[in-house]
Amino acid sequence: MNWIGLTGGIATGKSTVARLVEGRGIPVVDADRVSHELSQPGQSGYEAIVSHFGASILDAQKLIDRQKLALLIFSDATHKASLEGILHPLIQVEVKRRRTDLSQKGHQLCFYDVPLLFEKNLEQQFSSTVFVWCSPAQQLSRLMARNGLTQEQAVLRISNQMSLLDKVSRANHCLDNSGDTADIEKQLDVLLARLTPA
Repeated sequence: MNWIGLTGGIATGKSTVARLVEGRGIPVVDADRVSHELSQPGQSGYEAIVSHFGASILDAQKLIDRQKLALLIFSDATHKASLEGILHPLIQVEVKRRRTDLSQKGHQLCFYDVPLLFEKNLEQQFSSTVFVWCSPAQQLSRLMARNGLTQEQAVLRISNQMSLLDKVSRANHCLDNSGDTADIEKQLDVLLARLTPA
């Protein structure tokens, strides 16, 4: 089975591409979704996060309040490292289980949607990597519109990531999401034909 790493810059359209891939009947394992599932009550991630950060991060229903947790981890790099240290090993185990399951079911092609693929140097895990990008000006305006951010706030978030150009140079395949949906679908179909085992 070809195991494809899918990533993108913030607000460049990675999630849109993931939805289009799923719409073509190709499985997509989503790292953020797996992380969210592991952070639900009764799951190993939930127990470990609450044990480490305390009950102050819970809401009235005893669910992890993602905004409270985000405020905590973005205010202190050691908190962020602690959370990653808890979740990343659990995510890796669950993703490996899902990958094996998909392979055993006979899927020839599967995507793993992972935001920090290049930042975490995960390239060697994949048959191939796909990077979704757009022009920096579009990225900035999309992020401001999507998250209701000022230009200053949006620039700060973008600057916390590896540059689009650095990621383009490291990816095996790039999808330019500067155009409309029809354009990205056309590019995706050409790419899927190339990635599907003969």
